[in-house]
Amino acid sequence: MNLSGIKSLRESLAGLRAGLYARKSAYRGKKKRQGYSVKEQLDVGRATSDDLGTVVAGEFVDDDRSASTYRGKIEREEFERMIEWIEGGKLDIVIAFGSTRLQRDVAVYARLRDACAKHGVLWCYGGKVYDLTNEDDRFRTGLDALIGEREVGELRRNVMRTLTANAAAGRPHAPVAYGYRRIYDERTGAFLRTEADPIEKPIIVELTKGVGNFEESTKIAARFNRRGVTPPSFHWTKSMVRRAAAWHPGLKENEDLHPDWVARIEAAVELRQECRDRLDEGEDAKDIARDLIDRGEPMIMARWISATITLFATDDRYLGYRKHHGKVTNRDAWPALVEEVDHLRATSAVKARKEKRKFNQRPGKAIHQLSSVMICDVCEFGVNSDRQHGLPRYSCTTPAPEGETGYHASAQVSIVDPFVERKTFEWLSSPSFARAYAKDDAEMLKELEAAEAKAVLLQSELDAFYAEAAAGRLSARGLVAVEGEMLPKIEAARKQARSMAVPPVVRELAGATMQEIEAAWRGLDLSQRRAIFEALVEVRLKPQGPGRRNVPVEQFVSVVPRQLVRRRSLVAAA
Repeated sequence: MNLSGIKSLRESLAGLRAGLYARKSAYRGKKKRQGYSVKEQLDVGRATSDDLGTVVAGEFVDDDRSASTYRGKIEREEFERMIEWIEGGKLDIVIAFGSTRLQRDVAVYARLRDACAKHGVLWCYGGKVYDLTNEDDRFRTGLDALIGEREVGELRRNVMRTLTANAAAGRPHAPVAYGYRRIYDERTGAFLRTEADPIEKPIIVELTKGVGNFEESTKIAARFNRRGVTPPSFHWTKSMVRRAAAWHPGLKENEDLHPDWVARIEAAVELRQECRDRLDEGEDAKDIARDLIDRGEPMIMARWISATITLFATDDRYLGYRKHHGKVTNRDAWPALVEEVDHLRATSAVKARKEKRKFNQRPGKAIHQLSSVMICDVCEFGVNSDRQHGLPRYSCTTPAPEGETGYHASAQVSIVDPFVERKTFEWLSSPSFARAYAKDDAEMLKELEAAEAKAVLLQSELDAFYAEAAAGRLSARGLVAVEGEMLPKIEAARKQARSMAVPPVVRELAGATMQEIEAAWRGLDLSQRRAIFEALVEVRLKPQGPGRRNVPVEQFVSVVPRQLVRRRSLVAAA
Protein backbone atom coordinates (compact mmCIF):
# COMPACT_ATOMS: atom_id res chain seq x y z
CA MET A 1 0.00 0.00 0.00
CA ASN A 2 1.52 3.32 -1.08
CA LEU A 3 1.20 6.49 0.95
CA SER A 4 0.24 8.25 -2.32
CA GLY A 5 -3.31 7.08 -1.78
CA ILE A 6 -3.17 8.74 1.56
CA LYS A 7 -6.88 9.61 1.87
CA SER A 8 -8.23 6.08 1.54
CA LEU A 9 -5.28 4.68 3.45
CA ARG A 10 -5.81 7.16 6.25
CA GLU A 11 -9.41 6.07 6.59
CA SER A 12 -8.43 2.41 6.91
CA LEU A 13 -5.59 3.05 9.42
CA ALA A 14 -7.18 5.82 11.48
CA GLY A 15 -6.82 5.24 15.20
CA LEU A 16 -4.42 2.29 14.97
CA ARG A 17 -1.75 2.07 17.68
CA ALA A 18 1.68 2.74 16.18
CA GLY A 19 5.10 1.79 17.49
CA LEU A 20 7.96 3.95 16.21
CA TYR A 21 11.30 2.15 15.90
CA ALA A 22 14.64 3.94 15.42
CA ARG A 23 18.18 2.52 15.39
CA LYS A 24 21.70 3.70 14.69
CA SER A 25 24.86 1.58 14.61
CA ALA A 26 28.19 2.54 16.21
CA TYR A 27 29.22 6.17 15.62
CA ARG A 28 32.89 5.51 14.84
CA GLY A 29 34.18 8.59 16.59
CA LYS A 30 31.28 10.92 15.64
CA LYS A 31 30.25 11.38 19.26
CA LYS A 32 28.92 14.87 18.66
CA ARG A 33 26.21 13.34 16.45
CA GLN A 34 25.33 10.58 18.88
CA GLY A 35 21.56 10.46 19.28
CA TYR A 36 21.03 12.83 16.33
CA SER A 37 20.31 10.19 13.70
CA VAL A 38 17.70 8.40 15.81
CA LYS A 39 16.09 11.78 16.56
CA GLU A 40 15.71 12.38 12.83
CA GLN A 41 14.22 8.91 12.40
CA LEU A 42 11.69 9.54 15.16
CA ASP A 43 10.75 12.92 13.68
CA VAL A 44 10.03 11.23 10.34
CA GLY A 45 8.15 8.45 12.13
CA ARG A 46 5.90 10.90 13.97
CA ALA A 47 5.18 12.78 10.73
CA THR A 48 4.34 9.48 9.00
CA SER A 49 2.04 8.52 11.87
CA ASP A 50 0.23 11.85 11.54
CA ASP A 51 -0.19 11.33 7.80
CA LEU A 52 -1.61 7.85 8.38
CA GLY A 53 -3.90 8.98 11.15
CA THR A 54 -2.43 6.49 13.63
CA VAL A 55 -1.78 7.15 17.30
CA VAL A 56 1.79 6.74 18.63
CA ALA A 57 1.51 4.19 21.43
CA GLY A 58 5.23 3.68 22.02
CA GLU A 59 8.71 4.64 20.83
CA PHE A 60 11.56 2.12 20.69
CA VAL A 61 15.11 3.45 20.28
CA ASP A 62 18.29 1.34 20.01
CA ASP A 63 21.03 3.96 19.79
CA ASP A 64 24.57 2.76 19.03
CA ARG A 65 23.33 -0.78 18.24
CA SER A 66 24.10 -2.91 15.21
CA ALA A 67 21.43 -5.01 13.49
CA SER A 68 23.77 -7.13 11.36
CA THR A 69 24.79 -10.77 11.71
CA TYR A 70 28.24 -9.54 12.86
CA ARG A 71 26.98 -7.62 15.88
CA GLY A 72 28.44 -10.11 18.39
CA LYS A 73 26.78 -10.33 21.79
CA ILE A 74 25.34 -6.80 21.88
CA GLU A 75 21.57 -7.11 22.05
CA ARG A 76 18.96 -4.60 20.88
CA GLU A 77 17.03 -4.16 24.10
CA GLU A 78 14.35 -1.88 22.63
CA PHE A 79 13.81 -4.19 19.64
CA GLU A 80 13.11 -7.00 22.10
CA ARG A 81 10.70 -4.76 24.00
CA MET A 82 8.91 -3.95 20.73
CA ILE A 83 8.51 -7.70 20.03
CA GLU A 84 6.96 -8.07 23.50
CA TRP A 85 4.48 -5.29 22.72
CA ILE A 86 3.55 -6.94 19.41
CA GLU A 87 3.00 -10.32 21.06
CA GLY A 88 1.13 -8.64 23.89
CA GLY A 89 -1.38 -7.04 21.52
CA LYS A 90 -0.28 -3.46 22.29
CA LEU A 91 0.55 -2.43 18.70
CA ASP A 92 -1.28 -2.42 15.37
CA ILE A 93 1.49 -1.04 13.14
CA VAL A 94 5.29 -0.66 13.31
CA ILE A 95 6.74 2.44 11.67
CA ALA A 96 10.46 2.65 10.79
CA PHE A 97 12.59 4.86 8.56
CA GLY A 98 13.72 1.92 6.42
CA SER A 99 13.97 -1.86 6.32
CA THR A 100 17.60 -1.79 7.49
CA ARG A 101 16.60 0.16 10.58
CA LEU A 102 14.51 -2.84 11.65
CA GLN A 103 17.06 -5.51 10.78
CA ARG A 104 20.00 -6.54 8.58
CA ASP A 105 19.68 -10.22 9.40
CA VAL A 106 17.26 -12.55 7.59
CA ALA A 107 16.78 -14.67 10.73
CA VAL A 108 15.71 -11.57 12.68
CA TYR A 109 13.46 -10.53 9.78
CA ALA A 110 11.71 -13.90 9.88
CA ARG A 111 11.13 -13.61 13.60
CA LEU A 112 9.64 -10.11 13.34
CA ARG A 113 7.62 -11.02 10.24
CA ASP A 114 6.08 -14.08 11.89
CA ALA A 115 5.23 -12.16 15.07
CA CYS A 116 3.52 -9.39 13.08
CA ALA A 117 1.67 -11.82 10.80
CA LYS A 118 0.41 -13.84 13.78
CA HIS A 119 -0.90 -10.78 15.63
CA GLY A 120 -2.09 -8.80 12.58
CA VAL A 121 0.48 -5.99 12.95
CA LEU A 122 1.36 -3.95 9.84
CA TRP A 123 4.73 -2.53 8.83
CA CYS A 124 5.47 0.88 7.38
CA TYR A 125 8.84 1.94 5.99
CA GLY A 126 10.16 3.71 2.90
CA GLY A 127 6.78 5.29 2.09
CA LYS A 128 4.83 2.02 1.99
CA VAL A 129 2.63 0.03 4.35
CA TYR A 130 2.98 -3.76 4.34
CA ASP A 131 0.58 -6.44 5.49
CA LEU A 132 2.66 -9.45 6.55
CA THR A 133 -0.25 -11.83 5.97
CA ASN A 134 -0.15 -10.91 2.26
CA GLU A 135 2.12 -13.07 0.07
CA ASP A 136 3.27 -10.19 -2.15
CA ASP A 137 4.11 -8.02 0.88
CA ARG A 138 5.96 -10.89 2.52
CA PHE A 139 7.98 -11.36 -0.71
CA ARG A 140 8.77 -7.64 -0.98
CA THR A 141 9.85 -7.25 2.64
CA GLY A 142 11.81 -10.51 2.47
CA LEU A 143 13.67 -9.27 -0.60
CA ASP A 144 14.51 -6.02 1.22
CA ALA A 145 15.84 -8.07 4.14
CA LEU A 146 18.06 -10.14 1.82
CA ILE A 147 19.41 -7.00 0.16
CA GLY A 148 20.14 -5.45 3.56
CA GLU A 149 22.01 -8.54 4.74
CA ARG A 150 24.01 -8.65 1.47
CA GLU A 151 24.94 -4.98 1.82
CA VAL A 152 26.30 -5.40 5.32
CA GLY A 153 28.31 -8.44 4.22
CA GLU A 154 29.90 -6.49 1.38
CA LEU A 155 30.55 -3.55 3.67
CA ARG A 156 32.25 -5.79 6.21
CA ARG A 157 34.47 -7.39 3.55
CA ASN A 158 35.51 -3.96 2.28
CA VAL A 159 36.25 -2.76 5.80
CA MET A 160 38.30 -5.87 6.62
CA ARG A 161 40.31 -5.51 3.42
CA THR A 162 41.00 -1.87 4.25
CA LEU A 163 42.04 -2.73 7.80
CA THR A 164 44.37 -5.46 6.56
CA ALA A 165 45.95 -3.11 4.01
CA ASN A 166 46.33 -0.37 6.63
CA ALA A 167 47.91 -2.83 9.05
CA ALA A 168 50.43 -4.00 6.46
CA ALA A 169 51.29 -0.44 5.44
CA GLY A 170 51.36 0.93 8.98
CA ARG A 171 48.58 3.44 8.30
CA PRO A 172 46.55 4.50 11.34
CA HIS A 173 43.28 2.91 12.36
CA ALA A 174 42.72 3.36 16.09
CA PRO A 175 43.31 6.62 17.99
CA VAL A 176 46.96 7.60 18.13
CA ALA A 177 48.83 5.86 20.93
CA TYR A 178 50.24 7.87 23.82
CA GLY A 179 53.83 8.80 22.95
CA TYR A 180 53.10 9.43 19.28
CA ARG A 181 51.56 12.10 17.08
CA ARG A 182 50.30 11.99 13.51
CA ILE A 183 51.41 14.35 10.77
CA TYR A 184 48.96 15.31 8.02
CA ASP A 185 49.44 17.25 4.80
CA GLU A 186 48.49 20.88 5.48
CA ARG A 187 46.95 21.32 2.03
CA THR A 188 45.11 18.02 1.42
CA GLY A 189 44.71 16.71 4.96
CA ALA A 190 46.14 13.34 3.87
CA PHE A 191 47.97 11.26 6.45
CA LEU A 192 51.74 11.44 6.02
CA ARG A 193 53.39 9.65 8.94
CA THR A 194 53.40 8.84 12.64
CA GLU A 195 56.25 10.25 14.66
CA ALA A 196 57.36 10.40 18.30
CA ASP A 197 55.77 13.08 20.44
CA PRO A 198 58.68 15.03 21.95
CA ILE A 199 56.87 15.54 25.27
CA GLU A 200 55.33 12.10 25.70
CA LYS A 201 58.21 9.94 24.43
CA PRO A 202 60.42 10.56 27.51
CA ILE A 203 57.51 9.49 29.72
CA ILE A 204 57.23 6.15 27.88
CA VAL A 205 60.99 5.64 28.15
CA GLU A 206 60.98 6.47 31.85
CA LEU A 207 58.13 4.18 32.79
CA THR A 208 59.48 1.30 30.67
CA LYS A 209 62.90 1.55 32.31
CA GLY A 210 61.25 1.86 35.73
CA VAL A 211 59.17 -1.29 35.34
CA GLY A 212 62.18 -3.13 33.92
CA ASN A 213 64.14 -1.97 36.96
CA PHE A 214 61.49 -3.65 39.14
CA GLU A 215 60.05 -0.40 40.46
CA GLU A 216 56.46 -0.76 41.63
CA SER A 217 54.06 0.58 39.01
CA THR A 218 52.04 2.32 41.73
CA LYS A 219 55.11 4.35 42.70
CA ILE A 220 55.84 5.28 39.09
CA ALA A 221 52.23 6.44 38.68
CA ALA A 222 52.43 8.47 41.90
CA ARG A 223 55.67 10.09 40.69
CA PHE A 224 54.04 11.19 37.43
CA ASN A 225 51.01 12.54 39.29
CA ARG A 226 53.20 14.55 41.68
CA ARG A 227 55.05 16.04 38.74
CA GLY A 228 51.83 16.92 36.95
CA VAL A 229 52.51 14.77 33.88
CA THR A 230 49.36 14.90 31.75
CA PRO A 231 47.64 11.49 32.07
CA PRO A 232 46.57 9.59 28.92
CA SER A 233 42.82 9.78 29.65
CA PHE A 234 40.38 10.19 26.77
CA HIS A 235 37.14 10.74 28.68
CA TRP A 236 35.36 10.61 32.02
CA THR A 237 35.00 7.18 33.63
CA LYS A 238 32.78 5.92 36.42
CA SER A 239 35.77 5.78 38.81
CA MET A 240 36.48 9.46 38.09
CA VAL A 241 32.87 10.29 38.95
CA ARG A 242 33.12 8.46 42.27
CA ARG A 243 36.43 10.12 43.11
CA ALA A 244 34.97 13.54 42.32
CA ALA A 245 32.01 12.89 44.62
CA ALA A 246 34.22 11.68 47.49
CA TRP A 247 36.99 14.27 47.16
CA HIS A 248 37.78 16.76 49.92
CA PRO A 249 40.88 18.88 50.69
CA GLY A 250 42.04 16.67 53.56
CA LEU A 251 42.54 13.48 51.55
CA LYS A 252 45.96 11.90 51.98
CA GLU A 253 46.05 10.98 48.29
CA ASN A 254 46.24 14.71 47.49
CA GLU A 255 49.88 14.52 48.59
CA ASP A 256 50.54 12.41 45.48
CA LEU A 257 49.03 15.00 43.13
CA HIS A 258 50.57 18.11 41.63
CA PRO A 259 49.48 21.26 43.55
CA ASP A 260 47.90 22.68 40.39
CA TRP A 261 45.76 19.54 40.05
CA VAL A 262 44.58 19.81 43.64
CA ALA A 263 43.69 23.49 43.11
CA ARG A 264 41.79 22.62 39.92
CA ILE A 265 39.77 19.94 41.71
CA GLU A 266 39.07 22.21 44.68
CA ALA A 267 37.82 24.97 42.38
CA ALA A 268 35.29 22.65 40.66
CA VAL A 269 32.82 22.92 43.55
CA GLU A 270 29.65 22.69 41.47
CA LEU A 271 30.86 19.74 39.40
CA ARG A 272 31.87 17.76 42.49
CA GLN A 273 28.56 18.55 44.17
CA GLU A 274 26.66 17.43 41.07
CA CYS A 275 28.46 14.08 41.06
CA ARG A 276 27.72 13.65 44.76
CA ASP A 277 24.04 14.54 44.42
CA ARG A 278 23.41 12.35 41.40
CA LEU A 279 25.09 9.34 43.02
CA ASP A 280 23.07 9.91 46.20
CA GLU A 281 19.91 9.89 44.09
CA GLY A 282 20.84 6.43 42.81
CA GLU A 283 22.04 7.36 39.32
CA ASP A 284 24.62 5.01 37.84
CA ALA A 285 28.19 6.39 37.79
CA LYS A 286 28.64 5.26 34.19
CA ASP A 287 25.59 7.26 33.06
CA ILE A 288 26.88 10.33 34.88
CA ALA A 289 30.25 9.91 33.17
CA ARG A 290 28.58 9.73 29.74
CA ASP A 291 26.68 12.93 30.49
CA LEU A 292 29.88 14.73 31.54
CA ILE A 293 31.52 13.55 28.30
CA ASP A 294 28.65 14.87 26.18
CA ARG A 295 28.84 18.22 27.99
CA GLY A 296 32.60 18.45 27.49
CA GLU A 297 33.36 18.83 31.20
CA PRO A 298 37.11 19.00 32.00
CA MET A 299 38.53 15.75 33.36
CA ILE A 300 39.58 17.13 36.73
CA MET A 301 39.96 13.65 38.25
CA ALA A 302 42.18 12.13 35.54
CA ARG A 303 45.45 10.70 36.78
CA TRP A 304 48.06 8.02 36.13
CA ILE A 305 47.25 4.60 37.58
CA SER A 306 49.25 1.41 38.07
CA ALA A 307 47.43 -0.54 35.34
CA THR A 308 48.30 2.09 32.72
CA ILE A 309 51.98 1.99 33.67
CA THR A 310 52.11 -1.79 33.28
CA LEU A 311 50.15 -1.69 30.01
CA PHE A 312 52.41 0.91 28.41
CA ALA A 313 55.62 -0.74 29.65
CA THR A 314 54.73 -4.03 27.94
CA ASP A 315 53.08 -2.63 24.79
CA ASP A 316 55.13 -3.66 21.76
CA ARG A 317 53.72 -0.75 19.76
CA TYR A 318 56.54 1.21 21.37
CA LEU A 319 58.99 -1.04 19.53
CA GLY A 320 57.48 0.29 16.29
CA TYR A 321 55.30 -2.80 15.75
CA ARG A 322 51.90 -2.71 14.06
CA LYS A 323 49.60 -5.65 14.88
CA HIS A 324 46.47 -6.97 13.23
CA HIS A 325 44.40 -9.64 15.01
CA GLY A 326 47.24 -10.20 17.46
CA LYS A 327 49.91 -10.77 14.80
CA VAL A 328 52.72 -8.38 13.92
CA THR A 329 52.17 -7.19 10.35
CA ASN A 330 54.81 -4.47 10.22
CA ARG A 331 57.90 -4.18 12.42
CA ASP A 332 58.77 -0.69 11.21
CA ALA A 333 55.34 0.91 11.12
CA TRP A 334 56.50 3.94 13.12
CA PRO A 335 59.57 4.99 15.10
CA ALA A 336 60.41 2.85 18.13
CA LEU A 337 60.26 4.81 21.40
CA VAL A 338 62.12 2.30 23.59
CA GLU A 339 65.07 0.00 23.22
CA GLU A 340 64.27 -3.67 22.71
CA VAL A 341 66.30 -4.67 25.75
CA ASP A 342 64.38 -2.23 27.99
CA HIS A 343 61.06 -3.53 26.67
CA LEU A 344 62.13 -7.13 27.28
CA ARG A 345 63.25 -6.31 30.83
CA ALA A 346 59.89 -4.69 31.54
CA THR A 347 57.96 -7.62 30.07
CA SER A 348 60.02 -10.11 32.09
CA ALA A 349 59.49 -8.15 35.29
CA VAL A 350 55.71 -8.09 34.78
CA LYS A 351 55.68 -11.83 33.99
CA ALA A 352 57.60 -12.54 37.20
CA ARG A 353 55.03 -10.64 39.26
CA LYS A 354 52.15 -12.46 37.58
CA GLU A 355 53.75 -15.83 38.29
CA LYS A 356 53.98 -14.90 41.96
CA ARG A 357 50.31 -14.02 42.07
CA LYS A 358 49.47 -17.49 40.76
CA PHE A 359 50.86 -18.89 43.98
CA ASN A 360 48.90 -16.46 46.16
CA GLN A 361 51.94 -14.27 46.78
CA ARG A 362 51.57 -10.51 46.45
CA PRO A 363 55.00 -8.92 45.96
CA GLY A 364 53.50 -5.44 45.82
CA LYS A 365 52.09 -5.86 49.35
CA ALA A 366 55.20 -7.26 51.04
CA ILE A 367 56.61 -5.23 53.93
CA HIS A 368 59.84 -7.21 54.40
CA GLN A 369 62.45 -7.85 51.76
CA LEU A 370 62.52 -11.66 52.06
CA SER A 371 58.78 -12.39 52.51
CA SER A 372 57.85 -15.15 50.02
CA VAL A 373 61.37 -14.90 48.54
CA MET A 374 63.00 -17.01 51.25
CA ILE A 375 62.07 -20.72 51.10
CA CYS A 376 61.30 -23.06 53.97
CA ASP A 377 63.92 -25.82 53.82
CA VAL A 378 61.39 -28.41 55.00
CA CYS A 379 58.31 -27.86 52.83
CA GLU A 380 59.84 -25.84 49.95
CA PHE A 381 57.13 -23.14 50.20
CA GLY A 382 57.80 -19.41 50.44
CA VAL A 383 58.20 -18.06 53.96
CA ASN A 384 55.81 -15.30 55.07
CA SER A 385 56.14 -12.71 57.82
CA ASP A 386 54.28 -11.92 61.04
CA ARG A 387 55.02 -10.55 64.50
CA GLN A 388 55.95 -12.31 67.72
CA HIS A 389 56.18 -10.45 71.04
CA GLY A 390 55.87 -7.23 69.03
CA LEU A 391 58.90 -8.05 66.83
CA PRO A 392 58.69 -8.82 63.09
CA ARG A 393 59.75 -12.31 62.09
CA TYR A 394 59.82 -14.61 59.11
CA SER A 395 57.83 -17.80 59.62
CA CYS A 396 56.68 -20.83 57.65
CA THR A 397 52.87 -20.86 57.81
CA THR A 398 52.38 -24.11 55.89
CA PRO A 399 50.33 -26.67 57.86
CA ALA A 400 51.35 -30.32 57.64
CA PRO A 401 49.28 -33.40 56.81
CA GLU A 402 47.75 -35.21 59.75
CA GLY A 403 50.37 -36.90 61.88
CA GLU A 404 53.21 -34.62 60.74
CA THR A 405 54.66 -31.38 62.10
CA GLY A 406 53.81 -28.15 60.29
CA TYR A 407 54.86 -24.49 60.66
CA HIS A 408 58.41 -25.64 60.30
CA ALA A 409 60.72 -22.70 60.87
CA SER A 410 60.83 -19.06 62.00
CA ALA A 411 63.43 -16.37 62.72
CA GLN A 412 63.51 -12.68 63.55
CA VAL A 413 63.75 -10.26 60.62
CA SER A 414 66.43 -8.26 62.43
CA ILE A 415 68.70 -11.32 62.46
CA VAL A 416 68.00 -12.72 58.99
CA ASP A 417 68.07 -9.56 56.85
CA PRO A 418 71.60 -8.32 57.72
CA PHE A 419 73.03 -11.82 57.20
CA VAL A 420 71.36 -12.30 53.79
CA GLU A 421 72.38 -8.80 52.71
CA ARG A 422 76.01 -9.41 53.64
CA LYS A 423 76.11 -12.73 51.76
CA THR A 424 74.46 -11.13 48.72
CA PHE A 425 76.90 -8.20 48.76
CA GLU A 426 79.80 -10.65 48.86
CA TRP A 427 78.43 -12.34 45.74
CA LEU A 428 77.81 -9.01 44.01
CA SER A 429 81.37 -7.86 44.66
CA SER A 430 83.01 -11.14 43.63
CA PRO A 431 84.91 -11.59 40.36
CA SER A 432 82.62 -14.52 39.51
CA PHE A 433 79.59 -12.24 39.56
CA ALA A 434 81.37 -9.65 37.43
CA ARG A 435 82.13 -12.29 34.80
CA ALA A 436 78.54 -13.57 34.86
CA TYR A 437 76.68 -10.25 34.67
CA ALA A 438 78.99 -7.61 33.20
CA LYS A 439 77.64 -8.11 29.69
CA ASP A 440 76.50 -5.61 27.11
CA ASP A 441 72.82 -5.26 26.29
CA ALA A 442 73.00 -7.21 23.05
CA GLU A 443 74.57 -10.27 24.69
CA MET A 444 72.18 -10.18 27.64
CA LEU A 445 69.20 -9.80 25.31
CA LYS A 446 70.28 -12.81 23.27
CA GLU A 447 70.67 -15.04 26.35
CA LEU A 448 67.36 -13.88 27.83
CA GLU A 449 65.49 -14.56 24.59
CA ALA A 450 67.06 -18.04 24.41
CA ALA A 451 66.00 -18.84 27.98
CA GLU A 452 62.43 -17.65 27.40
CA ALA A 453 62.24 -19.51 24.08
CA LYS A 454 63.31 -22.71 25.85
CA ALA A 455 60.56 -22.28 28.43
CA VAL A 456 57.98 -21.71 25.70
CA LEU A 457 59.18 -24.76 23.75
CA LEU A 458 59.02 -27.02 26.80
CA GLN A 459 55.54 -25.75 27.65
CA SER A 460 54.33 -26.40 24.08
CA GLU A 461 55.68 -29.95 24.31
CA LEU A 462 53.80 -30.48 27.58
CA ASP A 463 50.64 -29.01 26.04
CA ALA A 464 50.92 -31.57 23.25
CA PHE A 465 50.97 -34.35 25.87
CA TYR A 466 47.89 -32.80 27.49
CA ALA A 467 46.14 -32.92 24.10
CA GLU A 468 47.11 -36.58 23.71
CA ALA A 469 45.66 -37.36 27.14
CA ALA A 470 42.44 -35.49 26.34
CA ALA A 471 42.08 -37.53 23.15
CA GLY A 472 42.52 -40.78 25.10
CA ARG A 473 45.86 -41.62 23.52
CA LEU A 474 47.83 -41.16 26.76
CA SER A 475 46.88 -42.73 30.08
CA ALA A 476 46.51 -40.75 33.30
CA ARG A 477 49.52 -42.58 34.74
CA GLY A 478 51.56 -41.72 31.64
CA LEU A 479 50.57 -38.05 31.89
CA VAL A 480 51.62 -37.93 35.54
CA ALA A 481 55.01 -39.34 34.58
CA VAL A 482 55.40 -36.78 31.79
CA GLU A 483 54.44 -33.93 34.13
CA GLY A 484 56.92 -35.15 36.71
CA GLU A 485 59.68 -34.89 34.12
CA MET A 486 58.60 -31.77 32.23
CA LEU A 487 57.34 -29.38 34.91
CA PRO A 488 60.70 -29.09 36.75
CA LYS A 489 62.43 -28.36 33.42
CA ILE A 490 59.89 -25.67 32.56
CA GLU A 491 60.25 -24.03 35.96
CA ALA A 492 64.06 -24.19 35.70
CA ALA A 493 63.96 -22.47 32.29
CA ARG A 494 61.68 -19.76 33.65
CA LYS A 495 63.91 -19.21 36.65
CA GLN A 496 66.91 -18.92 34.36
CA ALA A 497 65.10 -16.25 32.33
CA ARG A 498 64.13 -14.37 35.49
CA SER A 499 67.68 -14.49 36.79
CA MET A 500 68.88 -12.79 33.60
CA ALA A 501 66.17 -10.14 33.76
CA VAL A 502 67.61 -8.58 36.91
CA PRO A 503 67.27 -4.83 37.46
CA PRO A 504 69.87 -2.91 35.44
CA VAL A 505 71.30 -1.58 38.70
CA VAL A 506 72.53 -5.11 39.42
CA ARG A 507 74.65 -5.20 36.30
CA GLU A 508 75.90 -1.72 37.12
CA LEU A 509 77.20 -3.10 40.43
CA ALA A 510 79.23 -5.84 38.78
CA GLY A 511 82.80 -5.46 40.06
CA ALA A 512 81.88 -2.76 42.62
CA THR A 513 83.32 -2.80 46.12
CA MET A 514 81.34 -3.82 49.20
CA GLN A 515 81.16 -0.16 50.28
CA GLU A 516 79.81 0.94 46.87
CA ILE A 517 77.22 -1.84 46.90
CA GLU A 518 76.06 -0.95 50.41
CA ALA A 519 75.65 2.70 49.40
CA ALA A 520 73.69 1.77 46.27
CA TRP A 521 71.53 -0.63 48.28
CA ARG A 522 70.31 2.15 50.53
CA GLY A 523 68.94 3.95 47.45
CA LEU A 524 66.81 1.01 46.25
CA ASP A 525 63.16 0.58 47.16
CA LEU A 526 61.75 -2.59 48.67
CA SER A 527 60.47 -4.09 45.40
CA GLN A 528 63.91 -3.69 43.78
CA ARG A 529 65.68 -5.34 46.71
CA ARG A 530 63.27 -8.24 46.60
CA ALA A 531 63.80 -8.63 42.85
CA ILE A 532 67.57 -8.72 43.33
CA PHE A 533 67.36 -11.38 46.04
CA GLU A 534 65.03 -13.52 43.96
CA ALA A 535 67.12 -13.23 40.82
CA LEU A 536 70.56 -13.72 42.30
CA VAL A 537 70.42 -15.91 45.39
CA GLU A 538 68.46 -18.81 46.84
CA VAL A 539 67.68 -18.13 50.49
CA ARG A 540 66.49 -20.96 52.74
CA LEU A 541 65.22 -20.93 56.31
CA LYS A 542 65.80 -24.05 58.41
CA PRO A 543 64.36 -25.08 61.79
CA GLN A 544 66.59 -23.87 64.62
CA GLY A 545 65.74 -26.68 67.01
CA PRO A 546 66.24 -26.66 70.80
CA GLY A 547 68.20 -23.82 72.39
CA ARG A 548 67.42 -21.57 69.47
CA ARG A 549 68.65 -18.41 71.18
CA ASN A 550 72.22 -19.61 70.87
CA VAL A 551 72.11 -20.93 67.31
CA PRO A 552 74.34 -18.93 64.91
CA VAL A 553 72.40 -17.48 61.98
CA GLU A 554 74.52 -19.30 59.38
CA GLN A 555 73.24 -22.60 60.77
CA PHE A 556 69.55 -21.91 60.06
CA VAL A 557 69.78 -19.52 57.08
CA SER A 558 71.55 -20.47 53.86
CA VAL A 559 72.34 -18.08 50.99
CA VAL A 560 73.57 -19.64 47.76
CA PRO A 561 74.08 -17.86 44.40
CA ARG A 562 71.50 -19.12 41.90
CA GLN A 563 74.21 -19.85 39.38
CA LEU A 564 75.58 -22.49 41.76
CA VAL A 565 72.07 -23.83 42.36
CA ARG A 566 71.52 -24.26 38.62
CA ARG A 567 74.92 -25.86 38.21
CA ARG A 568 74.14 -28.42 40.91
CA SER A 569 70.76 -29.15 39.33
CA LEU A 570 72.38 -29.80 35.95
CA VAL A 571 74.95 -32.14 37.53
CA ALA A 572 72.21 -34.01 39.40
CA ALA A 573 70.13 -34.31 36.25
CA ALA A 574 73.09 -35.69 34.34
